[in-house]
Amino acid sequence: MAKFNIFRARPAGTSPVAAAPGPTALTHEGGAGHERDTKSELFLLAVSNMGGEATFYESGTRRDTRFAQLVHAAALTDPEWTARLLGWLRSEANMRTASLVGAAEFVQARLTASSDAGVTNRAVVDSVLQRADEPGELLAHWTGTHGRRVPKPIKRGIADAVARLYDERAVLKWDSDARGFRMADVLNLAHPSPAAAWQGSLFQYVLDSRRSADTAVPRELRVIAARRELMAWPVEQRRALFSRPDAADVLRRAGMTWESVAGWLQGPLTREVWEALAPSMGYMACLAEGTPVWLADGTSAPIEDVVARRLPVLSYDKSWDTRSVKYGANQGPRDHSVGNLVPTVPSAWLETGIRPVTTIRFASGRAVDATTDHRWIRRRRAGRQAWEWTTTAELRPGDHIPVPLTAGYFGDEGDAWDGYFVGAMLGDGGMTALTPEFYCDPDDGAAAFMREYAAKHGCSTTETANGRIVRMRFPFKQWKRNPLTEVLRGYEVWGKRCEVKALPNKPFSREFWIGALSGLIDTDGCVRERVNPRGTAHGSVEYATVSRRLADQVSDALLRLGVTNLVREHAVRMSAGPIQSRYPVHVVEVNRATALVRLAELLDLRIGYKAAKLARLAELLAHVRPACSEMHGYDEAVAMDRIVSIEDGGERPTYCVTVEPSNLFVAAGVVTGNCLRNLRNFDEAGMSDEAAAAVATRLADPGQVARSRQFPFRFLSAYEAAPSLRWGHALDQALQASLSNLPALPGRSLVLIDTSASMTHGTISARSKVTPAKAAAVFGVALGAKGEQVDVVGFADGTFRHEVPRGASVIREVGRFLERIGEVGHGTDIIGSLKRTYRRHDRVFVISDMQTISAPHGEGVPDVVPRHVPVYGFNLNGYRHAAFATGGAGRHEFGGLTDATFRMVPLLEAGRNAAWPF
Repeated sequence: MAKFNIFRARPAGTSPVAAAPGPTALTHEGGAGHERDTKSELFLLAVSNMGGEATFYESGTRRDTRFAQLVHAAALTDPEWTARLLGWLRSEANMRTASLVGAAEFVQARLTASSDAGVTNRAVVDSVLQRADEPGELLAHWTGTHGRRVPKPIKRGIADAVARLYDERAVLKWDSDARGFRMADVLNLAHPSPAAAWQGSLFQYVLDSRRSADTAVPRELRVIAARRELMAWPVEQRRALFSRPDAADVLRRAGMTWESVAGWLQGPLTREVWEALAPSMGYMACLAEGTPVWLADGTSAPIEDVVARRLPVLSYDKSWDTRSVKYGANQGPRDHSVGNLVPTVPSAWLETGIRPVTTIRFASGRAVDATTDHRWIRRRRAGRQAWEWTTTAELRPGDHIPVPLTAGYFGDEGDAWDGYFVGAMLGDGGMTALTPEFYCDPDDGAAAFMREYAAKHGCSTTETANGRIVRMRFPFKQWKRNPLTEVLRGYEVWGKRCEVKALPNKPFSREFWIGALSGLIDTDGCVRERVNPRGTAHGSVEYATVSRRLADQVSDALLRLGVTNLVREHAVRMSAGPIQSRYPVHVVEVNRATALVRLAELLDLRIGYKAAKLARLAELLAHVRPACSEMHGYDEAVAMDRIVSIEDGGERPTYCVTVEPSNLFVAAGVVTGNCLRNLRNFDEAGMSDEAAAAVATRLADPGQVARSRQFPFRFLSAYEAAPSLRWGHALDQALQASLSNLPALPGRSLVLIDTSASMTHGTISARSKVTPAKAAAVFGVALGAKGEQVDVVGFADGTFRHEVPRGASVIREVGRFLERIGEVGHGTDIIGSLKRTYRRHDRVFVISDMQTISAPHGEGVPDVVPRHVPVYGFNLNGYRHAAFATGGAGRHEFGGLTDATFRMVPLLEAGRNAAWPF
C-alpha cells in the first residue's frame, strides 16, 4: 500500500521562517518549543514589536532588548538582508517604531564592530524615514539610548530624508515646541542640502522662525504665507468663511488641517465647518501642555507625556446619563450613578498642534488650559438630573464641573512611617546642612516619633533648647552615610530650598500619603473651630507652604483620598512694614463638613492638641451628609467645583486622548471630556447624508485604503467608535480592502483562532484597545469569508465553531465571534484543538501567539495533521520558540499585523518556494 504516492500528494515548497526540526526548548506555556534561526526570529518579532510595549509573556524592556540583540547579530552576519528587512518593515509592514529602532541599532552594531562592508548605514537610515516628523523621532531615540554624540551615518541618512520629506505643509503640521527635537534642531544637526531653491528658503525660514516668530515669510513659500494671512483674520470674521463656496480651497492653500481649523475658529466645529473640511481630511481633537492627568498608579503625568508615552489613564467605566428631563409616561428610569474610576487604555492619543487655549479657573484654585472646542460634562443650569455635554466655548462663570471622590488608586512605594517622617521634615525640618535637623516641642508626639524613627534607623539624637522649642539633630558615625539623610535623598527632598520643596512623582502607597499628610499638617498646618452667631459649628484644616508644587500635590492627594479642598494664594507682608515677602504663601484648606469628617478618619496626627481639636470638630459635624439628591444630579462619588473665571490663555501646544465608554478622564483634579474620532464628530455636528455619503465613498475606496497604510484592525476600531450605522458598510469594505492579500482558499480549509488568556489580556499596544485575539479574529473571519468551504473555529482549552455566512459583513462577523470569547477556557492547546476539529481539510491555518501547552501524549502537529496537508501558522506576537517545525514539508509560519506576509500562501500552494516578502 502506498504511503507517499497518494491522490492528495502535492509538491512541497519551502518558506523562509525556519524552526528546528525537533523540540529544543519549551514554549511559555510548557509545550514543546522549536528554536528559530536568527533571521526567522528577528522577522517574526519585527513584524509584531511596537517598541516598549509589553505582551502577555514578555515585558516591553525584554522585547526591546531581544529585538536589539537580533538586529545586531543580523546586521553583522548579513547586512544586505537586514537592510532590506528594515526598509520593508516601514514601507509595507507599517511598523514605524520597530523600523526606526532597528535602523539605529543596525548602525550602532556596525560602528561598534567597525564593519563597513556591503550596504551603507546612511542608506538604511534614509529608507526607514518616511514621514516628516520621523527624523526628529530617530534623533530623540538615538540620543536617549546612545548619548549626545550622533555619528555621521545617522546625520547623513537624516539629511537625505529631510531633503525628501520637508516641505511647507510638513513644517506647518509637524514643527512644534512640544517636541524635544524641532525641525530647526534637525537642520542644525544634519545640515541637509536643499533639493531646490524653494527648499533652501524653507530651511532658512525654519531656522529663523525658531528664534523669532515674526520672521518674514519668503515670497516662494506660498502655503506658509497663506497660513499667516489666515491667522491674522479677526476671530469674529473667521466663521463667515464657511458660507463661501471656495472655503475648502482657501483652507487647502493654507495647509489647514481640521485640528488647526478647530483652534483657528476658537469655537465649536459646526456642520458647515465639517462639510467644508471633510474633502481634504486624512483617512482617519484638547488640553494645553503641562496639564496633569491622573494615572492608575497614584501619580499624574502632563498630557504631553501621556500622549508621547501612550499611557493608560483613569476614566469612568460607564457613560453618564445626559438626557434632558421629560415628563410623562414612557420616559424610562433615570440613572443617577457615575460609575467607578478605572484604569483605561485610550483608543487614541492625539497631538493637535499649537492652538489658542482658554484658561478656566475654579473656586478650588485649580486651573485648566483647554481649546475652545474641548468637551466638558457639567451640571445643568436648570432642571433635574444635572449632567449635560458642552464645550469650552459654551462654559460660563458659575458653571459646576464634577471632581472625583473615588480615585482609590495608589502605588506601593513607602509606608506610613516613612510618609510621616518625610512630611514632617518638609514642614519643620532642616535638610541643607550636613546633618538632618527637626524643630519641635520636646514634649509633643512629633518629637517622640522622631526619636523612635531615628533609633529604628540606628541614629542617635541631640537636642538643643531654644525657649520652648528644641533643635533636634540626628548625627551618625563619622565618615559613614547618615541613614536618615539617605531616606530623604531616596524620596528626593534632601537639599531643596523652601520654594521648590516637593515630593517626586512616584507611585506612593495610600499609607505613605496618609502619613505624609499627617506630618505636613502636624508641622505646617492648623485646625480651626468656629461657631457662628446662630450657634452653628464650622471648622477647617489648613496647610500652608511657599511651594506651589507641594501645595498642588497635597491638594491632589487629599482629593484622591476623597477629601475636597481648595488652594488659596496669599502675598505675605513683613511685620516691619509694607514690604512683601519674596514668595507668596499657598494655603490648602479643607472646610466642608463631610470632608472634615473624612479627613479626621484618615489622618494620624501626633501633636496632641491638633488631634484632639480635629476629633472634636468631626464629632460636631458628623450629622452632616453630602448632597446626593435627584435635584443635584450627582452621587457621593463626585463633588462639584465652580468656575470662577474664563480667560484668554494664549497659544500653546495641545494634546488629548479618546477613552471609552464614558469619554471622561481626570485632568488637574477635575472631570473632563475627551476628543472624539472624526466619524463621531461628523454625526454629532449633524453632517448631511449627502456629505456623509461622499466621506463613505472615500472610506471604502481601495486606493485610499492602500495609501492610508492603516492596520486592518483600525477599521474595526473605527466601526466600534462610530455612533451611526451609516458608516458600517463603508468601513466593512475598507477592512476587506486592507486584507486584499488574503488568499481566496479553494476546497476545504480549517482556520483556528486563538482565544486564550494570552490573546485576550493586554492589547496590541498601549495606544490601542485592540487585543491580539481581536486582531486574530479579523484575519480568521476574513479568511472564512473569502474561501470556498472554511470552518472557522475559536480555540483555547476547548473549541467552538463559528459559521460565517456567504456574503456576510466581515466586521459584524468579527463582532459575533468576539462575543463568544471565554467559552472555551484560558490555555492555548493547539494539538488538542487540531485533534478535535481536523476532518480531512485541504489546509489548516492557526492564528495564535503559538505558546501552546504540552500535548498529553507528546504528540506534535505531524501526528494530527498528515504531512501532505499544509499547516500555516500566523504568529501575532513573535515569541522566541515555535510550536512546530517550520520552513518546509508543508509546515510554514509567518506573522505581522497586516496582510503583507499572506502573499506567501499562493506560492506555497503551487509547490513553489516562498522567499522573504522583501
